[in-house]
Amino acid sequence: MSGNKKKLFIIIDGSFYLYRAYYTFPLLVNSLGKPTGAIYGVINMLSSLMIKYAPTNIAVVFDAPGKTFRHLLFNNYKFKRPAMPENLRIQILPLYELIIAMGFPLFVISGVEADDVIGTLALQATKNSIPVLISTGDKDMAQLVTSDIKLINTMTNVILGPKEVINKYGVPPHLIIDLFALMGDYSDNIPGVPGIGKKTAISLLQNIGNLMTIYKDLSVINLLKIRNSNILIKKMSEYKEIAFLSYKLATIKTNVKLNKDYHNLVLKECDFEKIYQLCNYYGFIRWLNRLTCNCWLIKK
Repeated sequence: MSGNKKKLFIIIDGSFYLYRAYYTFPLLVNSLGKPTGAIYGVINMLSSLMIKYAPTNIAVVFDAPGKTFRHLLFNNYKFKRPAMPENLRIQILPLYELIIAMGFPLFVISGVEADDVIGTLALQATKNSIPVLISTGDKDMAQLVTSDIKLINTMTNVILGPKEVINKYGVPPHLIIDLFALMGDYSDNIPGVPGIGKKTAISLLQNIGNLMTIYKDLSVINLLKIRNSNILIKKMSEYKEIAFLSYKLATIKTNVKLNKDYHNLVLKECDFEKIYQLCNYYGFIRWLNRLTCNCWLIKK
């Protein structure tokens, strides 16, 4: 890569890609009847991202199987999530093989979530003045946004910086954790304070401050034009411990121990023999022909 090329580190939320691809191509199979939609969709999204942005540094991050440290804090964390469909599960290892064969650095770290690895890598880069673009559709990631860390949803091509986060969620990035601590998050089974919805949570955060500030003096809530404020104060007091637990659950960890840092996360030389083998088996022949012409691949 050219030394004069403008630095950009793209971090890909592989788990978000995985589910989006699976439900976009649920019926895609190869000649043997093996499901291929998740593999096909993820590789297409990776390819499109590389062509459009040509980053100097890149990483693809997936959730590891099993529980994380958040389950130790709250046993019912994510318990409402349905089990991964078997047709998706069997595509994961071949997808990893193909991603590695294409030269992408891949992270799957046990005990934490992909979000935590992404947050750690993003902060590493920005501390060294490298701008970061996180490709995801996960709302939790909004807490990471700064002037140097932005989000992009490749399905909509919408980029979220600090102003866009405020427009979308009603609070700035540094209050996103507090927002989920108050109203909870159904998808992750983060409890929050019962009875507090998004509108009330935003009002508290906009008019009083963060969770810690709100709990310094709950009586301040009476000064706001919130219906049944006395009942709200009682609920807040009763569920204080749950609110702060929810805050911990919603907080992305940014100090995960990794065996690589962003300096090493560059596209490697691809393994065309492996790529051909996998693409031929899964029936991606047309896609393989396009892939071999892609200028972003590092070839032997």
